[in-house]
Amino acid sequence: MKYFFPILSCLLVFGVPIASAQQRLQLTITVRDATTQKPIPNVNVLVAETNAGAQGDSLGVVRLSQPPGLLTLYISAVGYFRIRENVTLNRNATLSFSLRPRSVDLEEVDVRAQREDRNITDVRMGQIQLSVPQLKRMPVVLGEPDILKALVLQAGVTTAGEGAGGFNVRGGRADQNLVLLDGAPLFNTSHLLGFYTNVSSDVVQDVSLNKGAFSTQYGGRVSSLLLMSTRSGGTDRWRLSGGISPVSGRVVVDGPISSRLTLLAGGRIAFPNYILRAFPAPSVKNSRAFFYDGNIKLTFTPSPQQTIALSAYRSEDNFQFPGDTLYGWQSNVVTGRWSYLVRPNLQVSLLGLYSGYRLRVDGVGPGLTFRFGSFIDQREGKADVTYTLNRKHKLQAGLNAILYQVQTGEIAPTGDQSSINPQRIAPEHGREGGVYINTEWELTPTITLQAGLRYSTYAFVGPRTVYTYAGDVPRSPETRTDSSRFSRSQTIQTYGGLEPRLGLRVQVAAHTALKASLSRTRQYINLISNTTAITPLDFWKLSDSYVPPQIADQVALGIFQNLHDNAIELSLEGYYKKLQNQIEYRYGANLILNPTLETDLLRAEGRAYGVEIGISKNQGRLTGQFNYTYARSLIATRTPFNELQINGGTYYPSYIDRPHTLNLQTRWQMPHNWSFTTNFVYYTGIPATYPDGRYTYNGEPVQDYSRRNADRVPDYHRLDVAFSKDTRFNKAQRRYGIWTLGIYNVYARKNPYSIYYTRTNQRTQAYRLSVFGTLIPSIAYNFYF
Repeated sequence: MKYFFPILSCLLVFGVPIASAQQRLQLTITVRDATTQKPIPNVNVLVAETNAGAQGDSLGVVRLSQPPGLLTLYISAVGYFRIRENVTLNRNATLSFSLRPRSVDLEEVDVRAQREDRNITDVRMGQIQLSVPQLKRMPVVLGEPDILKALVLQAGVTTAGEGAGGFNVRGGRADQNLVLLDGAPLFNTSHLLGFYTNVSSDVVQDVSLNKGAFSTQYGGRVSSLLLMSTRSGGTDRWRLSGGISPVSGRVVVDGPISSRLTLLAGGRIAFPNYILRAFPAPSVKNSRAFFYDGNIKLTFTPSPQQTIALSAYRSEDNFQFPGDTLYGWQSNVVTGRWSYLVRPNLQVSLLGLYSGYRLRVDGVGPGLTFRFGSFIDQREGKADVTYTLNRKHKLQAGLNAILYQVQTGEIAPTGDQSSINPQRIAPEHGREGGVYINTEWELTPTITLQAGLRYSTYAFVGPRTVYTYAGDVPRSPETRTDSSRFSRSQTIQTYGGLEPRLGLRVQVAAHTALKASLSRTRQYINLISNTTAITPLDFWKLSDSYVPPQIADQVALGIFQNLHDNAIELSLEGYYKKLQNQIEYRYGANLILNPTLETDLLRAEGRAYGVEIGISKNQGRLTGQFNYTYARSLIATRTPFNELQINGGTYYPSYIDRPHTLNLQTRWQMPHNWSFTTNFVYYTGIPATYPDGRYTYNGEPVQDYSRRNADRVPDYHRLDVAFSKDTRFNKAQRRYGIWTLGIYNVYARKNPYSIYYTRTNQRTQAYRLSVFGTLIPSIAYNFYF
């Protein structure tokens, strides 16, 4: 990093090229879906005469600077037929074209970007893009199309297990992923305790996951960036689509309200109780659950240069485990975006948003009736400017400001007979800001550079009472020496720093490229959880005087090659990540309703490294992909007190450490619009801590445990299959359906989620918990009108 900042400064300051003496004209192209007339995001345009290419924005607008004359344009996008157009350019011009969607031969999960060879020509690495329409044909649990279940089939992406919420990327924890829906963060990504993604694939237009050095436009998380955008309503006619599965029903309606205003509205509601009763695990079969989610989006185009988009999202879950406690949680998101094309090469965008997540726990046991709650609210404003200097050089700059409010816990009795005492932890408040600049510059036809710099700042503010502890002993409620009271908005603690990002592509042959990336990211909020998987009782906490922000530095190298006219894609990526200020927990930590939570938290550092191998076949009747990942995720506590050290302060496997992961997906396109798909997954079992003996203390037997995470749950593997039938007789048919028949866990393996121990009659007995201990058939129907 020593020479990075001088080099980066030179590139940003002197990277603006001197204007060419040759006259160049501006060509603006808008590309829409020929059927729906909706803009196609990230479309690609290639000019044959100059070998110049450009990618469109989220509104389907592509901008080129070209010399006057006759131009041959090739326009393409994933899921659409490519077209060729001849254009005579003798002045600045604005043109519009339409692409016809493909109805068959879509990939199961399309990891390609927009151009067939973009994995070679694009400077970005570690990027995954999903083909949303094809999610509906995947063999997933209970027949419901699911975005996160498709992501965890990709290299470098894992989950804690079946039915676990969230996902992990390259050794990062679930809270280290920045998940954005129309630009707004989602603090919870799962329904039904991890069985489903909480955003329906019916309303999503595109999904992309960035595992490596993502743009400096985004900050606030140290592991990955997941972008999801809802589609706009159609401009030509009203449409109705949806689907039904054994667990839920879905419906989406979209269309034009006027010539300039469109609407999309969609909702999903679940009825899983009778399915849960079929599971073998008692903790699942005796549970009760319900959830719903809904999206609405209004898109207004007051002029060809302006677009205003308003979107809202809400979801709610209720889950009752066997017993006397009812859990409920909800997410609410509202966003407003204004985009203005000032000039053909200059665009301005403003974004305002609110995102909130709330947890509610109701106790209904005799004498123990209560309501517990926690929440996090984020309000953010953001401004971005994109300036295209020429076809080889683009600049982006912007800033953002965030306000946080967090309630870590509050409990109150309900009913006159309750023995619960009320307790409330004071809310936390924080302010975060950032400013960034980013450039993408094609230095030569074979070398492309992406460089950016972000500066983020954070302040933990009052009202708040902050405790001081004795410095020569571990922090505890008993070692408090003083307290300080801070008034509203008074600054308590500040953090900040630079976040450089760098990406480099070198094309060493016509279909082979080497890529490298370097990044630093900071994260100022943390999910407090000492369980393997996300649970309803987890809560968010801001960085404060005792909890500094997480910092991650990652370097990655990769080689990419395409064979047989881009029909086969090969990739090999390696990465190393170093993490600072991770949170670990003392043995016996008390996390819920703890007014001195900092006494049970330990500071740790982590490191993660791995190699990802990918092979994809994208053409022909038989398509698919193979991914293998060798990865390690290690952590070590850093404290001066020996009694607080975990495993003696040495590195040990984190709870998401999975050395070996293998995914194999195939799709066979059969006659008469039938298709057959398979998924096979294998990964190493997660780390665990098992008892290794016992001793007697004061006459009572005490169980002794091994070093933390020194053992492992048995390895996981399963096979899924599905048949799909498209009822269309021709590509132009508007009303049709898709039937999907699937079997999850074909050979009924009882994959262990965890292993726990109980002591009965002086004996220690081990029990294995499997969430899906048998094969699960499903049927789903999706309709389009």
